[in-house]
Amino acid sequence: MSTDRYDFRRCKLCGELAAHPRYQLKGSFIHVCEACDFHFINNLDVMPDNDPEYEARTLDVTAWNFIASHLKKNRRQLQGRLALVSHHRSLADAECLDIGAGVGLFSHLLQEAGATPYGIEPQLVFRQFAKEKFGVTLHAETIDSPFWQESFAGHFDLVTLWDTLEHLNFPVETLRDAARVLKPGGMLFLDTPSRDSFYYKISEWSYRLSNGANPLFLNSLYSPKPFRHKQIFTVRQLTELFEKLDLEIIALNRSGLFDSSNKIVLAGKKPA
Repeated sequence: MSTDRYDFRRCKLCGELAAHPRYQLKGSFIHVCEACDFHFINNLDVMPDNDPEYEARTLDVTAWNFIASHLKKNRRQLQGRLALVSHHRSLADAECLDIGAGVGLFSHLLQEAGATPYGIEPQLVFRQFAKEKFGVTLHAETIDSPFWQESFAGHFDLVTLWDTLEHLNFPVETLRDAARVLKPGGMLFLDTPSRDSFYYKISEWSYRLSNGANPLFLNSLYSPKPFRHKQIFTVRQLTELFEKLDLEIIALNRSGLFDSSNKIVLAGKKPA
């Protein structure tokens, strides 16, 4: 789907022309669909392969140190995600695709566990770090490209999207394309922020009670900056989407109402 002149009245979840701006934030509006209650902002990313300025930015010492300073925390989280995946499928000799691979840490962990990892990461700086730090080669081609859809159709045992779905221009299409590269019986795992959280709900209440003067956490939950949060799902919306994509839900963990981690962790299996 093209990002050119996208009509934000069209809901990015159900496709109906039923979305309208409801919450004004810094540099964007949250649009809410009257048909399915999906929330998304009116901003889309220009992908790096269409933006020469992105490709001009390369890994320097400042970027390296910033990325490296976050590795310890990210490693702990991703080791937990690795344990979840390995609980459902042996990683020995598994063919795995990590979409939104970041700096390649999860691909590295998969490799250590005996899997064959592939990764998609559109940002050049992250791909360079992955190669230099972990010896992992990540691909710039997004999942909708012929590189994946034609050459890897029905190929992967596992596909993962960690902290990725909320950043995508078109999350439904991405999940559809991810399901297509799964082999029969393959599994898709993801985590993403939850709109069912107390922090989201109280922010909506605050916005309405203050006539927009105090949106509380909404400005931190969404951002028009490149590769930031564009949409946030409820558990119901995400599980129904899996069902529409013919993915049998095999695992669902949701944060409690007051859990600051604010995450949905979901796994689905493609019919054998």
